[in-house]
Amino acid sequence: MSRTQLSIPVGLLVENVLTSGVPGDVIIEWLQRRDFSRLLPLVKESAMDFDERLQTADDIGDDWEKAIRHGYEFKFLHINGLKRLLDFRFDRKVDRDYVQDELSLKHIQLTTEEIELLQSLIGRQWIVQEETEQAEEGRTDRELSSSIPVRIQLKFP
Repeated sequence: MSRTQLSIPVGLLVENVLTSGVPGDVIIEWLQRRDFSRLLPLVKESAMDFDERLQTADDIGDDWEKAIRHGYEFKFLHINGLKRLLDFRFDRKVDRDYVQDELSLKHIQLTTEEIELLQSLIGRQWIVQEETEQAEEGRTDRELSSSIPVRIQLKFP
């Protein structure tokens, strides 16, 4: 079975609603009813226009419900979308948790499971590679022992 593919606006909607911690079936019910009142206080980015993004999904045929239930991958993802994804899904921010070098992101500390998940979301266009040098500044021993420094770069620059 092929993975559901989502556009950037719809994929970031999915990521944002998942930050709420609410079970997927409940999220789907609320979004179907266009009842955002209980969801907005719980998500990371409450200013996001859920209604507009759901309309975009309807207009272009992005199956956000299937994506919430079974996972997805981005059709295309630019560097700023990638940075937003890292913030939503892994709470990693540029200049705090990693650095941007043109169209690459470096020194991102992720666990093996996070690396696999990230690669499944962005693998059509981006490569997640383990770095040989660790960016240890500001990290505790516990964080270093459970995480791997990675670099994300375009497959075809």
